[in-house]
Amino acid sequence: MQTLRHPFFLLCFVLFCLNQLLELAGRHIWPLHAYLDDLLCMPVVLTLALAAERVYFKNPGFVLPVAYVAGAVAAFAVIFELLLPLLTTKHTADLPDVLLYGLGAFAFQALLNKPLHE
Repeated sequence: MQTLRHPFFLLCFVLFCLNQLLELAGRHIWPLHAYLDDLLCMPVVLTLALAAERVYFKNPGFVLPVAYVAGAVAAFAVIFELLLPLLTTKHTADLPDVLLYGLGAFAFQALLNKPLHE
């Protein structure tokens, strides 16, 4: 599928996987450990959602509405920066994470959330 072959998505996905491998190996490199996943989260998650929508509706021109993109940022911010820190000490609320979700969503909107040409 063309949506999942976009160079920016592939870059985000590969960087996310490499960062996870580093963390699994016990290598926690600041600031990668603290912030890279938050930056890459929206481009990866939203591109997967976009690809699923395009396949389901058989519409390569489909784009996610801006309200959906903003809603995803809000949902991730509430769940990961508000609720989870209240439920467990493993998670901490961090305002820079919310800003990085927003920056990632902006990159998704600017670079990936475009209609495909048939």
